[in-house]
Amino acid sequence: MKRLIILSMLLFSVGTQSAVTAAEDGQVSGEVSATGTLTSVSGNKAKFNEYGDVKDGIYGDIRLKYDSEKYYTDFNAHDIGYDTQRYQIEGGKWGDFKFNLNYDEIPHNITEDAKTFYSGAGSHNLRYSTPPGRDTSNWNTFDYSTKRKNSGAGFKLDALKPFFFDVSAAREEKTGTYPLGVAGTTPGGIAIELPAPISYTTDSIKLAAGYSRNPLYLSFGYFYSNFSNDNTRLHFRNPNAGGAEDTTTLPPENQYYKINLTGGIRMPLNSKLDINLATARAKSDGSLLSSYFENTTGAPTRIRLSDQTFNGKIDTQNLGMSLTSKPLSFLDSRLFLKYDERENKSDKITVTDVTNDPVTFSNDLFDYRKVKFGAELGFRLPAKFYLNTNYSHGKIDRMRDDIPKNWDDLYGVELRWTGLDFMTARVGYERLNRRAEFNAPEGGSSDIEYFIRRFDAAPKHTNSYKINMDFFPTEDLNFSLGYRHRKTDYTDTTYGLTGEKRDEFTIDADYLIRKRVKIFGSFDYERIRIDQDQLQTNTFPTTPPSYNWSASQKDDSYGFTIGSEVFIIPEKLTLLLQYSYLKSDGSVDYTYEDSLPAGRTQDNIDLADWDSYRLKYYLVKLTYNATKAWSVAVGYAYEKYTYSDAQYSGYTYVPGGGNDTNSAYLTGAYKDPSYKSHTGFVTLSYRF
Repeated sequence: MKRLIILSMLLFSVGTQSAVTAAEDGQVSGEVSATGTLTSVSGNKAKFNEYGDVKDGIYGDIRLKYDSEKYYTDFNAHDIGYDTQRYQIEGGKWGDFKFNLNYDEIPHNITEDAKTFYSGAGSHNLRYSTPPGRDTSNWNTFDYSTKRKNSGAGFKLDALKPFFFDVSAAREEKTGTYPLGVAGTTPGGIAIELPAPISYTTDSIKLAAGYSRNPLYLSFGYFYSNFSNDNTRLHFRNPNAGGAEDTTTLPPENQYYKINLTGGIRMPLNSKLDINLATARAKSDGSLLSSYFENTTGAPTRIRLSDQTFNGKIDTQNLGMSLTSKPLSFLDSRLFLKYDERENKSDKITVTDVTNDPVTFSNDLFDYRKVKFGAELGFRLPAKFYLNTNYSHGKIDRMRDDIPKNWDDLYGVELRWTGLDFMTARVGYERLNRRAEFNAPEGGSSDIEYFIRRFDAAPKHTNSYKINMDFFPTEDLNFSLGYRHRKTDYTDTTYGLTGEKRDEFTIDADYLIRKRVKIFGSFDYERIRIDQDQLQTNTFPTTPPSYNWSASQKDDSYGFTIGSEVFIIPEKLTLLLQYSYLKSDGSVDYTYEDSLPAGRTQDNIDLADWDSYRLKYYLVKLTYNATKAWSVAVGYAYEKYTYSDAQYSGYTYVPGGGNDTNSAYLTGAYKDPSYKSHTGFVTLSYRF
């Protein structure tokens, strides 16, 4: 199928150009290049090629372009024959129609040489013959990786102006194996990492038809997608349940459609009214499991369901309106309104479980309604100042036990100055006030939920500041400075996220010296601090110092790039030198508010490594333009990535040992991602 698509695109491109060229005179141009690559990688090869396919071989690129007074065609091919290959053709007749065809592949390499005691890794049926233990020498090896294959086509007709018609279709296929974690029993039990299969296909079609002639624009659109999964269940022997067969569910098949109407009309006072209406529905059906493993005896616990099949259905409605105008020479304005509604019409399934308290319970359905409106005013002031102000108010009503309602008030102001020919300056401030309605649990302050505020909806105040300065004193010199600060206080939170602070500083510059040497560089520094207070369940009273622990998570990151382009022989011989460095240091400072266990101190409970990494990159490239048509480039790239995280320190496949409540069976997913690589390349290009 892939070869057929690629061949069809090539033949279509050549045939189209030949036919058009025969019909009228036009200009054909393009470039063909081949790159020979030699690569040496030590360490984690999957991480090095996480979304790539760099290896020893020859990579080919093609670019073809045809232009005439009436017709045009563009064809591009990249990394031909490799896992990152990409093909695209666009063409048409100016003002009448245009078409496009595309195909690309995107790999995601997760982990090579992972281990599992299961046979059939990557299938929907995982088995083992001998109960697993700590010895992993006889485990099976496999690779965690997925690949996406995207293909599409589109056609737009403009010949019937002011009417237009647009149609496109696409298919995405995703296959491979990914890590999936399950619990050995419900609730709890050991953790088991499973090599789960991916075999997804998503087909979609998009239609649009409309009218466009000043002062009116109207467009009616329809979108439909169908997602299918070859494996909606994963069967596996459960070592925590005596080797009995267990089952976990995988993504169910689903369908989605959306109908929308967009329009705009120009009005007096330099005004324009835009409107967007949409309605959509998502549907999915799936068979439910009727048992689970509660303990390690190997006997499943049976449950009774009001319906063995779950029918999911979610309807959404969207409305957007905006009015932009310029009633006065010094005033710009915008008014807007947005409304979003989600109505969950899925089944409510009643579960009867005699081992549970309560014996019967049902799933909750999540709905919400969101309204947001606001205004923006821009003022042209004397001395080349421009003041932009904005305000918006939003309200959310949702089906949620703890925080069913939120009210957001957002204020913003930005002042821009362009009083000098060689400088632009901007300074801005933004304030968010979030209020919330909290539903206290029936148990009042005797229930820990009474004191918890989950950060996604918790009341908060956020202050944001920014300043940017751009300098361009000469044609050959440009540099910019920027700083951003954001601080959030969760004003009503006792347990949960209590505060967050972020600071970022950036520098960018480039300088061309005597048309012979270009120096460029950039620097970015970011500091993040997140604070939280937590309480172990059922620990009371709820006043200090009875908090179990608090944590301050810190992340300091900075990165820079410096480089130079040396035009040894202008337009003939160019040398590129580049060095990039990225560093991130993460840590967590824990504090126990209660007495510490023996051997623990407030210092040795901290985590010094929390998602910390280093990335170094060097590039040297020499390009020689032998003629206007022929060029050759030779280069070398070095890359080193070092990762450190407390979660992976002392990694073992069977932590805790054996089949007990403190153990787990892991596969090595994401383990040891550090690597070092050397890549040399030679590129030969021909332009015509």
